[in-house]
Amino acid sequence: MTARLPKTLRAMTTLAAIFLAAATAHAQDSRLRLESATLPRPLINGEAPDVVIEASGIEPIGDGRRFLVAHDKAPALHVVDLASGRLIGKPITSPKFPTQTKTGPKWEGMARDSEGNYYLIGSHSGKTDAERDEKAVLIRFRLKDESGDAPAIDDDSVVRWHVARSLESALKAQGLDEAGVNKRKIEGLAVREREGHRELVIGLREPGDKVRAFVADITSAPSPDAELELKPLFAFDAGLREGVKAQLTSLEYVPALRGFLVITATEDEGNVFHGNTIWFVADGSADRAAAVATFEVAMKAEGLAVLDARNDGRRTVARLLITFDNDPKATKIPSRFQTATLVAEPR
Repeated sequence: MTARLPKTLRAMTTLAAIFLAAATAHAQDSRLRLESATLPRPLINGEAPDVVIEASGIEPIGDGRRFLVAHDKAPALHVVDLASGRLIGKPITSPKFPTQTKTGPKWEGMARDSEGNYYLIGSHSGKTDAERDEKAVLIRFRLKDESGDAPAIDDDSVVRWHVARSLESALKAQGLDEAGVNKRKIEGLAVREREGHRELVIGLREPGDKVRAFVADITSAPSPDAELELKPLFAFDAGLREGVKAQLTSLEYVPALRGFLVITATEDEGNVFHGNTIWFVADGSADRAAAVATFEVAMKAEGLAVLDARNDGRRTVARLLITFDNDPKATKIPSRFQTATLVAEPR
């Protein structure tokens, strides 16, 4: 288990790690830098930190004062107040959501488009075909009363699509053998909208030799139960941290930056974490990524969302929401969240 520091010292260590990494990244690439970040805070259930939810996929809802959290051990979603971290009401779900199985659906990524559609994906991973099938879930849905007191899933909006066969074919086309293909594990989901097109982008944690992303065009909304056609988008080697492979845990498209933000995390076999890195992948880049900052060396970042992004004519400022799924059942470290400000300035 990760060694615990006294609370005050942990806070100082956290801030030092963030800003030292940001300064280093800025020296290497003056265009994009992490300007600031809040201290990570736990989700609050009642009056105490929640020690059950493993926060994976996230997206802001309504006017941005609340956000959705997908717990990767249960189908229902949680509504969280951004200011306080408090869970609001009961978890929300739908009869059209997958039911809980022994291993699935294991939510790993969430995304939202400009029309208010949400997308949610399972890991598609497992040691057997049956286990992979339980986690091979991709759904699109909308919310009712999104800005009100009781947001809920709109049952009539829930649509299920499929990517399992297409993903398998895409990985084989990249030269992976059967063992490598069977390691597949999805952990990232994003929507890219540009030039009149809408695309769903899927990021893989495994196979772990590279960070990989695939894209499907959903401009003309596919019919229910359609198999989406995935094509390679980008792949890069994220390297090692303290001898542990850095692997994708989330990604998000930022139109104002004309590219993707990707988070990689490092976790060894003993559930010890070795730091997270934010990367930038520009539109049109198939095999290159720039490291922006390394942060939070003792937690595992899994959720990433853009709260807002604006350009003031001189620079672009993006405010991010990051959640940490710290495997609380194993580590006893509750999931946490923080906001961070990313700045892009002319070279």
